Amino acid sequence: MLYQEFVVRCRIEGLASIVPDLPAFRRMLTRARAGLGSDMAGDDAWQDVSVRASLLPEDMQGVFMMIARAAKEGWPCPSDAAIARAYGSHSLRRARRLLTYIEEQGLIVCQLDGLGRRIVTLVELAWATAPGDPNAEEAEQGSLAV
Repeated sequence: MLYQEFVVRCRIEGLASIVPDLPAFRRMLTRARAGLGSDMAGDDAWQDVSVRASLLPEDMQGVFMMIARAAKEGWPCPSDAAIARAYGSHSLRRARRLLTYIEEQGLIVCQLDGLGRRIVTLVELAWATAPGDPNAEEAEQGSLAV
């Protein structure tokens, strides 16, 4: 439905000849939900992140990239609410299962500090997020707002 609306808006703006196909649109949406701009596409480190993300199902790649961005920037680990939103859901339980799945794939390592804050480290890149409250409301995660 989102794609159809996008295509209509492109036609209205006279951009019908350069409308991306559905798979390309999904990749763009994934990157946007993760808060990644087009300026990061040329960065070699982000090429490595994209390669690692491609090992995951398409709908999970944005979450991985969002966590990678937080780790690269030294930001707190995104909350369950922020992860759920990036995944296109409101379910905090689904967000936690998603992190578990990505960890089982060997792409990240999740740990808690002594205060119950989550730290996620990207395997091979050795980037780690700052400690972040997994139960924080999304509004408190201002540094990751899109």
